[in-house]
Amino acid sequence: MTYGAEDPIVGRRNERRKLVARLEACRRGAGGALLLTGDPGIGKTALLRYAMHLVDDVRALCADGVQAEQTLGYGAVQRLVRPLADDLRGVPPSCRQVAERLLRGLVPSPEERSLVPVALLELLATAGGRRPVLVRVDDLQWVDAESRYALGFVARRISTERVMILAATDGDAAALMPGVPVLHLPGMNDRDCLRLIARYQPSPVAPAVREALVHTAGGNPVVLLELLRTLGPAQLSQPFRLPDPLPLGPCLAHLRLGPFRRLPEDCRRLLVLLAAEPRLDLPSLFRVAHQVGITPAALKPAVAGELVTVDQATVSFRRADLPEAIYRGVDLTDRHWAHTLLARVFADTDDNRRWWHEAALLPGADAHLADELERQAAQARRHGEYAHAGALMTRSAELTAEDARRGTRLLAAADVGRRAGRLRHAARLLERAEPLVGGDAMSVRGHIAYLHAVISQHCAAAPDACDRMMDAADALAGADPSLAVKALVAAGETGLHAGDTASLVRAGERVPAVLDASREPVQPETRWSAGILLAVADSFQDRLLEAVSRLREHLAAATSMDDPVLLVWGAQGALFIADDLRARALATRAVARAREERDTPTMAYAMQYLAYPECWLNGPEAATLTATEALRLAHETGQLHCVRTLMGMLMLAAGLAGDAETCEQYADRVVGDAAAGVGLASALGLWGLAHLDLASGNWSEAAARLHRLTRTRQRHPGIALEAAPTYVEAAVRAGHRPRAERAAAGFIRWAEVIGRGWPAALAARCRALLEADRAEEHFRLALHMHPPGDRELERARTALLYGEHLNRERRRADARAHLREAAEVFRRHGARRWLDRTRAELRAAGDDGPTEDRDSAGPSRTTEVLTSRQHQIVLLVAKGATNKEVAARLCLSPRTVDYHLRRIFERLHVTSRADLIRRFATEPAPRT
Repeated sequence: MTYGAEDPIVGRRNERRKLVARLEACRRGAGGALLLTGDPGIGKTALLRYAMHLVDDVRALCADGVQAEQTLGYGAVQRLVRPLADDLRGVPPSCRQVAERLLRGLVPSPEERSLVPVALLELLATAGGRRPVLVRVDDLQWVDAESRYALGFVARRISTERVMILAATDGDAAALMPGVPVLHLPGMNDRDCLRLIARYQPSPVAPAVREALVHTAGGNPVVLLELLRTLGPAQLSQPFRLPDPLPLGPCLAHLRLGPFRRLPEDCRRLLVLLAAEPRLDLPSLFRVAHQVGITPAALKPAVAGELVTVDQATVSFRRADLPEAIYRGVDLTDRHWAHTLLARVFADTDDNRRWWHEAALLPGADAHLADELERQAAQARRHGEYAHAGALMTRSAELTAEDARRGTRLLAAADVGRRAGRLRHAARLLERAEPLVGGDAMSVRGHIAYLHAVISQHCAAAPDACDRMMDAADALAGADPSLAVKALVAAGETGLHAGDTASLVRAGERVPAVLDASREPVQPETRWSAGILLAVADSFQDRLLEAVSRLREHLAAATSMDDPVLLVWGAQGALFIADDLRARALATRAVARAREERDTPTMAYAMQYLAYPECWLNGPEAATLTATEALRLAHETGQLHCVRTLMGMLMLAAGLAGDAETCEQYADRVVGDAAAGVGLASALGLWGLAHLDLASGNWSEAAARLHRLTRTRQRHPGIALEAAPTYVEAAVRAGHRPRAERAAAGFIRWAEVIGRGWPAALAARCRALLEADRAEEHFRLALHMHPPGDRELERARTALLYGEHLNRERRRADARAHLREAAEVFRRHGARRWLDRTRAELRAAGDDGPTEDRDSAGPSRTTEVLTSRQHQIVLLVAKGATNKEVAARLCLSPRTVDYHLRRIFERLHVTSRADLIRRFATEPAPRT
């Protein structure tokens, strides 16, 4: 069975293969059963239908559960027996008699009930003797108890029959059909979710919208398709048009509310109270419930049904979207009842939460309540409870009659909403606030423009976000110069991310005017961040030496900075002068400050700049841990550009570690969407893919990716510069020497200005690759200049290249020392493909020590007569490589390859290249 675009379902490749294997075993007489479990809508029914499509030569029977027949004893068994009536003659008389009673719609007598499972087993085994039988039982939780027992009895006894039972359930598998193998279905991966969108959505879906939908769906295909059906083309094409929260369509509402509606009435009322006041602890919930005669035992069905969790004094919903679904799904009278009861109980205990529930009951304005809610919102904000503060502030604004005051409160609600990660909701609040604020309120209007720009920075296209930030800086210049400079820094950063250095330079040019227009003394933090922006802008205006000097001067004063956003900007400045240690320190402080303030969006934003220096200082594994956590936070807070950057960071770390699967997981979204240019995310992703190619000896592919990264007009200048030494290596190996020389020239100019550290070391490595007559001198200098502990992976790659050079010079003893050093670093950092390439070179240098980890197998017996180099040549030739291609891959001359092949033919007693290919075609190609 092949799996391609013609598949009836999207994804689930591993699960489908398991089903195919089970059905093939059934055809051979090794039947059995498999119970699919997972959340409602996760794809169990689709897999069962897929299995039914595979069985043209198999007799398929269905006994799906029906809720209306849940109490009808033996209902499902009767539906199985009816199509098998012709096979009754082949079963024992006692079993035939029971089956015939079921066919007539009669319930077996108490004495006969123990024979029903035996009769079903005999009947299915008899039918399987003629033709394999597949029994499908969907919604097992709705099958009557007697039939479930009979099916479980059969499922545990058909391992030698040509009978297969496939069942699916939303319930507890162990309780419904004990002793039967279970296949739990997790959520679909992101790539398959994106394929699902592409298959079923005819209108275009913006990349940022796709990310929001995939994250919200959580891998559930029914939820994802329901969102696509519910949203219109305009909402799908523009992130800001998406509602927040995303709507519950009919199918999704049924999935979420179905279990709730089946609960007893008192249990439902408790959950309505909890949905109206999610911060209720368990004692408070029971105290409120006591007022209307509901006992604590009423909550048990919700706990048993896994709608809520109870832990000592806390009670909470298992699903984050369930409170909103319940609150919106019940009648208005039920909501009114809950708010009235909660307001009365909280008033009796002098609990400030009474005001929220009293406000929920009011249809119009109320100045006293609006002021009280504003006071509570300020208190919640001080405690870092931004979501709660946003809800309070929004309701305060709705209770405010005066336009200007309502606009100011909506602005405050938007600010805390942004900090809570509800960017689209914050944008809606700003749209409501803008027309309410008078033209003379310049400070308020400037803050509205700034927040609009911040939200655009996370969701909109880079040019729009840059323009909004510039406009916000103009609006704030007179009223709030500190925030105006912050807006210009953000504009420069946004342009830099997109590879638009002209926008960064324009932002820098506006800084002096903003500082000069300030009526108050400029804060030190403001001058510090402005100085960093001006220095970075200078580096793109042929003033690199001055820029580096100013950056070092300003970064030395970074110890007094506390604003996490400005600390992140300082970390970016440190990366421009190749100071990874300072960049890591500043980003670490930014993350810590954001965590102290409980500012999750800023924490995720700062962590993306922490992951990059960690990758070089602590290794790919540390960077992956940081980036993975940041990616989760960025998804949860709606920072879609940050999401893409972190995916690029994960690709870079995976490329260094040799993890092709992770690179493939994100490649379409990170690299595939970069048609207009190569911004930060795409640059990181391309660099990661290039490392995979380079470590595997695919020089041309690596050179092509790096050419796109470094030479595209709209590229990220920092990553393009740092990736230049990698490009030099790939281009030299691929035979593109002029390109390698141009890339090296730009990097060497920058390295000479930096004057120390790893840039100087890599500049020497570039010279070694380009100046063959002085290669050894430059390699030695590169290793000498590389600081210990700083970018160890780059030092190891230099040692590997030097070892390869020494091998070609037939100085194998010298080569082994450098290759062993490189192998140890690659092993320590988990850079598997680079380690494989180094070990292959060690074998060529005569080091026949272990080539794999201690628990790995040794070399194949068939090649014991060959040297390590000859073994490499054999495997490449077996994959179809020509002598010239083998020479390029192994850095040998074609004449040397021809010599080795003649010796290989003699030692293996083969007479032709075709014989060699037939003998070794199934072995994997070597890592070179």
